[in-house]
Amino acid sequence: MNSQYQRHAALPAKANMEAHTVRITRRSLRTLTSLLFGVLLLAVLMVLVIAHQQNSDSIQQDANLMRQAWQQQQQEMIVDARDYANWGEGWKNLHLTVNKIWAWDEENFGPGLYSEYHYDGVFVVDGAGKTRYAVIDGKLSSVSLESWLGAQSILLLGEARKLHDAVARNVMIDNNPAIIVAAPITPGKVRDLPTLPGPPSVMLFVNIFTPEKLQALGNSLNVLEPRIASSVDEAQYEPRLVEPVVQGDPLVIRWKPKDPGFGVIWMMMPLLLFTALAVTLVTRRVIRHALHNAVISDRRFEMLAVSQSELADSEERFRDLAEAASDWIWEIDDQGRLRYLSSRFTAVTGHQVKSWMGRSLDQLISHPSHSLVSWLMHQEEEVQRVPLRCQFMSASGERRIGQLMAKTIRRNGLRAGFRGTVSDITHEVDAEARIQFLSRHDMLTGLANRVQLQEYLTTYLESVSEEDPLFVISFDLDEFKPINDTWGHSVGDAVLNEISQRLKNLLAPNELAARLGGDAFILLLRETTRAGVEYRCRALQRTVHQPIISGSHQINLTASMGIVSAPQDAAQPEALLRLADIALSQARSAGRNQWMWYSSDMANHLQSKRDMAQAIEAALKNKAFSLHYQPRYQLQSGKLAGAEALIRWQLEDGQWITPDRFIPLAEEKGLITAISDWVLMRACLDAYHWGEQRYVSVNISPVEFRANDLVQRVAHALRISGLPATRLELEITENVTFENPDRALEIMQGLRALGVRLTVDDFGTGYAALGYLKTFPFNGLKIDRSWMKEFPESQQAQSVVAGIVGLARAFALTITAEGIETEAQLKALKALSCEEGQGYFLGRPMPLAAFNARLREELLIN
Repeated sequence: MNSQYQRHAALPAKANMEAHTVRITRRSLRTLTSLLFGVLLLAVLMVLVIAHQQNSDSIQQDANLMRQAWQQQQQEMIVDARDYANWGEGWKNLHLTVNKIWAWDEENFGPGLYSEYHYDGVFVVDGAGKTRYAVIDGKLSSVSLESWLGAQSILLLGEARKLHDAVARNVMIDNNPAIIVAAPITPGKVRDLPTLPGPPSVMLFVNIFTPEKLQALGNSLNVLEPRIASSVDEAQYEPRLVEPVVQGDPLVIRWKPKDPGFGVIWMMMPLLLFTALAVTLVTRRVIRHALHNAVISDRRFEMLAVSQSELADSEERFRDLAEAASDWIWEIDDQGRLRYLSSRFTAVTGHQVKSWMGRSLDQLISHPSHSLVSWLMHQEEEVQRVPLRCQFMSASGERRIGQLMAKTIRRNGLRAGFRGTVSDITHEVDAEARIQFLSRHDMLTGLANRVQLQEYLTTYLESVSEEDPLFVISFDLDEFKPINDTWGHSVGDAVLNEISQRLKNLLAPNELAARLGGDAFILLLRETTRAGVEYRCRALQRTVHQPIISGSHQINLTASMGIVSAPQDAAQPEALLRLADIALSQARSAGRNQWMWYSSDMANHLQSKRDMAQAIEAALKNKAFSLHYQPRYQLQSGKLAGAEALIRWQLEDGQWITPDRFIPLAEEKGLITAISDWVLMRACLDAYHWGEQRYVSVNISPVEFRANDLVQRVAHALRISGLPATRLELEITENVTFENPDRALEIMQGLRALGVRLTVDDFGTGYAALGYLKTFPFNGLKIDRSWMKEFPESQQAQSVVAGIVGLARAFALTITAEGIETEAQLKALKALSCEEGQGYFLGRPMPLAAFNARLREELLIN
């Protein structure tokens, strides 16, 4: 009875407790709902504010880009104007007199300024204000500057003359904005030029920004639809760029804003609306379930426990992150004493944390110029966030470079100390120093590179004099390339390093050795006499001649040198290096392993070679070459076997240029391939009509074996001409076989595969061993004319010729004698069973028409 009463008595208490829980739940949920919707409303407002700020930032960024681009256009035009205005040639041809041939015809100051620099107007105005020269839209014009530009041109001319320098101003031309740069014409650095009384002439460049140019400028800057403001009212609106002009209202350029903030609104608003709807649905569901959830309190306690666990995990995560990071964390009080160091401090420095607690930060970390603690105390908080480079000592005594970041600790508005991090950037600093070193030194040898060489020359040439000259030596190793080709680049690099070290050992502290690449070096010597320089050159030769041991290889080298002196020969870095290179080239041409001083005759000789090379190119282009054919006969039967094609070059004045004058130069300048292609094609086309049994012989330069396309070029000539490959003979000197034997063999096998005949030319004058006759696929050999001079009168000549004939017969090669000039020679060769021959006695080289006539005569005789 009592227990039942107790149960019934408990029911109202339970019901009251449930009602109390419902009221608390409802009150809490109403508050929570209000907060949630308040947060959503605040989020909407923040999105709108962010969108507006992004639009403003975008407009400001575009304005900055347009302003910088406009100013950059002005600066580039000023640089161009200075280059042309401060040019001695411009002073002579545009100020002293207006030389339109120099300016326009030779394109020194003509259409290139329009096509390359896009300058719509180029003017030269003399001291009296008269337009002496004008180029408009890339065309020579007689329009005056004042009639084209108006009165504002007078202001520009006066301002340029007043400032004695280039000035850039904005103007409006036909409602289009334009930049005009005016610069007074000066002799520049050229001295002793004549002058004219009165003000200097002024050079003007005009760049008109048409709508197309403005659009192109906008595209390059990602600025949309830039244009000129169409009215005063439109000019007041943003976005815009306002620039002053010489006369009239300021220049206003407007463009279409990007409005990136609208994209943020379109992206975020649907998300916020969806969130609001979700919050509403979730809130209703929570209210419904909360009223009927009997274990709400237990769940809250569980959630609290989970939150505490997550908080503990978060703290542990922070500790793990601090210990795993490469930086170590520090904290000091307002007196600069350390009160916290992360355990990472020990891993980085080797010091124990406890040994540094309470000590000054300045004892641990130092700066070259000031105390870190004092610096922190007196700097603003924004400055403290800027990384500061500092130094500290590791426990092993090694000096390390660190980067310090700091932030002020404040409690109740008062400074309570500082905390921050230190990153060990020692390796980064070392790498930066290494990069700086490599920027001025050769990576392989450690010698100075072109940058340091230029700096040295620029510095020393400012004070050089006849009493204290500077000598520049262009230094090259002779025959270095075969070392790389034969033993590999590792051996070549070792040789370069050894030579570089020897060069450095021979230089004084105020002298310099630089490597320009490959085996090319430059030496800068501070001697007072030529005898002193030559003494140093002999020392250089001796040190280069010393053998170099690389692995199992002993390498012996020689060197060629070209010497030039400053200021006697030149006083500019580029000129000195160029002249030294000319002298080096002469030393090489004279036989290598020597030095030569630069002289003006060398430059003349070089110019002559350049003129000859240009003439060769012109002859190829104008088809000035021709072929003569020297008959070749079968000596035993007397029949005409074919002919050797010999190139001839006759100038317009009737002078003949012999092949020995231009063929070596063509080989040197890389023109021999074009000449050879022409000879091959012409000879094959001519020989096609000679009959099935007769062949044509063409000489091939050894240089052509250095490329891999000789077989393809010969095949092309045969295919176009229709000449059977068996009727083409290629004459090759025996020296080809030892310059690069493997490549030569591969190319010859390709030619033989075509069916072409290969003959050794000038046999007995080269240096190859007889074994190459067995190795290489030759069809025949020619006895050089030098052995025929004393044949058959000389017993020695008879023995040599007979030996060559016997050698050819032993290798089953067709033997041809060249240089047959007497009947006695012909009879003696027949007696030796020589198969073919050619020479003046049998027939001189002749044009194609004469050779065809001889062919017809032989047909009649037969």
